[in-house]
Amino acid sequence: MEISILKENLKNRSPVFFRKIVRKVFKKARNLRNIYYNSILKKRITKKDILTQLINCGVKKGDTLFVHSSLSRIGRVEGGSKTILDALLEAVGSEGTVGAPTFWGSTSIYLDGNTVYDVCNSPSILGSLTEKIRNYKGAKRSFSPSHSAAFIGNNAEYLTKNHHLDKTPFYLNSPYLKMIKIKAKIVLIGVSLEYMTSFHTIEDIIPNFPYKVYYKEPINFTIIDPNRNKISVKTFVHCPEVGRQRQCLKMEKYLNEAGIIIKKRLGLGEVKIIEAAKLHYTLKDLYKKGITMYNPK
Repeated sequence: MEISILKENLKNRSPVFFRKIVRKVFKKARNLRNIYYNSILKKRITKKDILTQLINCGVKKGDTLFVHSSLSRIGRVEGGSKTILDALLEAVGSEGTVGAPTFWGSTSIYLDGNTVYDVCNSPSILGSLTEKIRNYKGAKRSFSPSHSAAFIGNNAEYLTKNHHLDKTPFYLNSPYLKMIKIKAKIVLIGVSLEYMTSFHTIEDIIPNFPYKVYYKEPINFTIIDPNRNKISVKTFVHCPEVGRQRQCLKMEKYLNEAGIIIKKRLGLGEVKIIEAAKLHYTLKDLYKKGITMYNPK
């Protein structure tokens, strides 16, 4: 954990050029580790392995899962992201729902004038599994131009509907708040808490949240919907300077103390599962004590 926190601090608090160097160093080390694990030990992660650990973490039929993932951090998966998605869908069954964040850009891109979001064609920048979910037959993707999410299954329409109507991406119409109401589960496959977007759910609903997490002015976006209609919206986007103050990994001890994280080993990494509602209300309680991911004690 100490190494992970050091990496997070280097990434968030260092100049851009240095952060790029740090990312390359850690990626090279991870690749060397994977070569040893995959080629020398000849280890493979199967659909059965993934399904077993999901069930061991409490996933059951009918659940709604929201997944953050990195295949390279867990080792070689037979069949790649398709195998992971197949395991997720089998775990929740025909009555369940599986989704993921599908962001297509970042604040710097939007400020440079790239503000056209094509719901059907703007690819996700968050990994191969998110693209598998986005492109799955019958999947629904929310229209939020900055924090879109895509879902497959029973709750997909409910979770994605009207997301773009809010001025901020984690407010009442967002899938992130709706997941709290339906007791969805957040699934982290091979990634740490710094990837968990649901940390932001308290920021939009607490009046006068002390950290100015959004850029000072909203940005004008053009959304191209699935029927090729153009929709103009104004949306606030996250402020990069404030974002670099986040210390998500230091929040893990509080979530562990609250008993809301379930962890199981998977290959070279872990599967972590947190119920969205338990996370949200734990973060609210911590906020009342003066603790957020911007100032963990």
